[in-house]
Amino acid sequence: MRVVGWQVAATFGAALLWALLRSSNAGWSALAGGAVCFVPGGLFALRLKRASARQDGYVFAFFVGEGIKVLLSIVLFAAVAMFYRSADWLAFMLTYIAVLQVYVFGLAVAGGKTPPAAPGR
Repeated sequence: MRVVGWQVAATFGAALLWALLRSSNAGWSALAGGAVCFVPGGLFALRLKRASARQDGYVFAFFVGEGIKVLLSIVLFAAVAMFYRSADWLAFMLTYIAVLQVYVFGLAVAGGKTPPAAPGR
Protein backbone atom coordinates (compact mmCIF):
# COMPACT_ATOMS: atom_id res chain seq x y z
CA MET A 1 0.00 0.00 0.00
CA ARG A 2 2.96 2.31 0.57
CA VAL A 3 3.94 2.06 -3.10
CA VAL A 4 0.37 2.89 -4.13
CA GLY A 5 0.60 5.98 -1.94
CA TRP A 6 3.80 6.96 -3.72
CA GLN A 7 2.05 6.41 -7.04
CA VAL A 8 -0.79 8.73 -6.02
CA ALA A 9 1.71 11.38 -4.92
CA ALA A 10 3.65 11.03 -8.19
CA THR A 11 0.40 11.36 -10.14
CA PHE A 12 -0.57 14.61 -8.44
CA GLY A 13 2.98 15.96 -8.77
CA ALA A 14 3.10 15.16 -12.47
CA ALA A 15 -0.38 16.59 -13.04
CA LEU A 16 0.64 19.83 -11.36
CA LEU A 17 3.79 20.04 -13.48
CA TRP A 18 1.89 19.37 -16.71
CA ALA A 19 -0.74 21.96 -15.78
CA LEU A 20 1.90 24.60 -14.99
CA LEU A 21 4.16 23.88 -17.96
CA ARG A 22 1.64 23.09 -20.68
CA SER A 23 -2.08 23.55 -19.94
CA SER A 24 -4.86 22.62 -17.58
CA ASN A 25 -6.00 19.97 -20.07
CA ALA A 26 -2.52 18.40 -19.89
CA GLY A 27 -2.81 18.43 -16.10
CA TRP A 28 -6.16 16.64 -16.17
CA SER A 29 -4.83 14.19 -18.75
CA ALA A 30 -1.83 13.45 -16.53
CA LEU A 31 -4.17 12.89 -13.59
CA ALA A 32 -6.16 10.42 -15.69
CA GLY A 33 -2.96 8.66 -16.79
CA GLY A 34 -1.78 8.23 -13.23
CA ALA A 35 -5.19 7.02 -12.10
CA VAL A 36 -5.20 4.33 -14.81
CA CYS A 37 -2.06 3.04 -13.11
CA PHE A 38 -2.74 3.44 -9.39
CA VAL A 39 -6.44 2.50 -9.22
CA PRO A 40 -5.95 -1.10 -10.45
CA GLY A 41 -2.73 -1.38 -8.43
CA GLY A 42 -4.47 -0.19 -5.29
CA LEU A 43 -7.31 -2.65 -5.71
CA PHE A 44 -4.77 -5.42 -6.28
CA ALA A 45 -2.87 -4.46 -3.11
CA LEU A 46 -6.09 -4.45 -1.07
CA ARG A 47 -7.00 -7.87 -2.43
CA LEU A 48 -3.59 -9.27 -1.47
CA LYS A 49 -3.77 -7.70 1.99
CA ARG A 50 -7.12 -9.34 2.58
CA ALA A 51 -5.85 -12.68 1.25
CA SER A 52 -2.74 -12.59 3.45
CA ALA A 53 -4.93 -13.08 6.52
CA ARG A 54 -5.80 -16.56 5.22
CA GLN A 55 -3.20 -19.27 4.98
CA ASP A 56 -4.72 -20.97 1.99
CA GLY A 57 -5.58 -19.27 -1.25
CA TYR A 58 -2.92 -16.55 -1.26
CA VAL A 59 -1.35 -17.71 -4.53
CA PHE A 60 -4.77 -18.06 -6.13
CA ALA A 61 -5.71 -14.57 -4.92
CA PHE A 62 -2.48 -13.22 -6.38
CA PHE A 63 -3.08 -14.60 -9.86
CA VAL A 64 -6.76 -13.71 -9.93
CA GLY A 65 -5.93 -10.24 -8.63
CA GLU A 66 -3.28 -9.77 -11.30
CA GLY A 67 -5.79 -10.75 -13.99
CA ILE A 68 -8.35 -8.32 -12.60
CA LYS A 69 -5.68 -5.59 -12.50
CA VAL A 70 -4.82 -6.08 -16.17
CA LEU A 71 -8.48 -6.15 -17.25
CA LEU A 72 -9.31 -3.08 -15.19
CA SER A 73 -6.35 -1.23 -16.71
CA ILE A 74 -7.62 -2.05 -20.21
CA VAL A 75 -11.12 -0.89 -19.28
CA LEU A 76 -9.80 2.37 -17.84
CA PHE A 77 -7.66 3.04 -20.93
CA ALA A 78 -10.73 2.45 -23.12
CA ALA A 79 -12.89 4.68 -20.92
CA VAL A 80 -10.41 7.55 -21.19
CA ALA A 81 -10.25 7.11 -24.98
CA MET A 82 -14.05 7.04 -25.27
CA PHE A 83 -15.08 9.73 -22.79
CA TYR A 84 -12.14 12.14 -22.65
CA ARG A 85 -11.81 12.96 -26.33
CA SER A 86 -9.72 16.09 -25.75
CA ALA A 87 -7.11 14.26 -23.66
CA ASP A 88 -3.51 15.33 -24.09
CA TRP A 89 -2.12 11.89 -24.92
CA LEU A 90 1.50 12.87 -24.39
CA ALA A 91 0.78 13.98 -20.82
CA PHE A 92 -1.46 10.95 -20.26
CA MET A 93 1.03 8.33 -21.47
CA LEU A 94 4.17 9.89 -19.98
CA THR A 95 2.48 10.18 -16.59
CA TYR A 96 1.17 6.61 -16.85
CA ILE A 97 4.68 5.34 -17.59
CA ALA A 98 6.24 7.46 -14.83
CA VAL A 99 3.71 6.29 -12.24
CA LEU A 100 4.20 2.70 -13.36
CA GLN A 101 7.93 3.11 -12.70
CA VAL A 102 7.24 4.14 -9.11
CA TYR A 103 6.58 0.45 -8.44
CA VAL A 104 10.07 -0.45 -9.68
CA PHE A 105 11.56 2.39 -7.63
CA GLY A 106 9.65 1.18 -4.57
CA LEU A 107 11.10 -2.31 -4.93
CA ALA A 108 14.60 -0.89 -5.32
CA VAL A 109 14.20 1.24 -2.19
CA ALA A 110 12.94 -1.77 -0.24
CA GLY A 111 16.25 -3.41 -1.14
CA GLY A 112 14.75 -6.76 -1.91
CA LYS A 113 13.27 -7.10 1.56
CA THR A 114 10.57 -9.74 1.56
CA PRO A 115 7.24 -9.04 3.18
CA PRO A 116 6.48 -10.79 6.45
CA ALA A 117 5.07 -14.29 6.16
CA ALA A 118 1.35 -14.83 6.45
CA PRO A 119 0.09 -15.52 9.98
CA GLY A 120 0.56 -19.07 11.16
CA ARG A 121 3.68 -19.76 9.13
